[in-house]
Amino acid sequence: MKILIAEYAIATGLPGTFQVEGGAMLSILAGSFVRLGHDVIYPTAGPAIGAGRGVVLGGRSDDDFGKFLAGTQADAGLVIAPDELLPGFLEFLEESAINLGSSPKAALLSADKLACTRRLQEEGVPVVEIADPYDPGDGPFVLKPRFGCASEGLELVDKLPEEVGDGLIATKYREGEPLSVSLIAAGDRVLPLTINKQLISVEAGFEYQGGIVPYHTDREEEILRVAKAAARALELRGYAGIDLVVGDLPRVVDVNPRPTTSIVGISKVMRKELADLILRARFATLPEGVTVEGVCEFRKGELELQGNGLSSGRG
Repeated sequence: MKILIAEYAIATGLPGTFQVEGGAMLSILAGSFVRLGHDVIYPTAGPAIGAGRGVVLGGRSDDDFGKFLAGTQADAGLVIAPDELLPGFLEFLEESAINLGSSPKAALLSADKLACTRRLQEEGVPVVEIADPYDPGDGPFVLKPRFGCASEGLELVDKLPEEVGDGLIATKYREGEPLSVSLIAAGDRVLPLTINKQLISVEAGFEYQGGIVPYHTDREEEILRVAKAAARALELRGYAGIDLVVGDLPRVVDVNPRPTTSIVGISKVMRKELADLILRARFATLPEGVTVEGVCEFRKGELELQGNGLSSGRG
């Protein structure tokens, strides 16, 4: 098949760590599909990733990216983009190709942290609770954008402001380990890949700095049960990442309905092609499990130093 993998940072030329992380995810996924014999294309503002064929966009705007998705001649595709933009881009993709990821509806629900939390609560999934603005109780609290990626824009406060601004939500602060679960979803069938330790600096404003894949814990069964319940409640499909804080309970903090940076580690420890699992989630049956050997620890800074196969060529 002809597979499109559209990664927003590489396609639109975002600088710094956005391009580094995006390039890492793109190169890993493209390489996996190529090893299975598929023809891979990806939009780019210039950088080449060492696998597949880059197609240079005529412009770097969201409109240019969306038009490319709507006009691609691929058979199937994946989109990796900021969560608040992802639903619209998935709609464009579905005009021209089979979407190998979550539906636009599921992506929109996951991107809206308020609506997502409420849906999970309705389904009995433990979450970090939204603070009641009229009776918040004792702090501390976390202020964060209602729409946004993972730990971006988070602020820890002891007391809530009189009014939480538009576009922000406040949650209780829960002590615990910041973990994530990487999984492949296909309806009620959810295949966990790994539990991951998220290396986050609270002092730097909840900055994500890397991960340990896999992370072994005696609470594995409990964590995976919550992650799978979240994936089913949100009707996720394909690769997704569930962020949790594990304290009194494993509580869902954020849901990423798309490939995440943890695939950097997964690609080194899992003895199965990611591309095969993503295709199975859409067209066939997922296996009962995957084999994981060893542990990979990575840092964003190391990704930048290694370059991840990125070059300034035109693909």
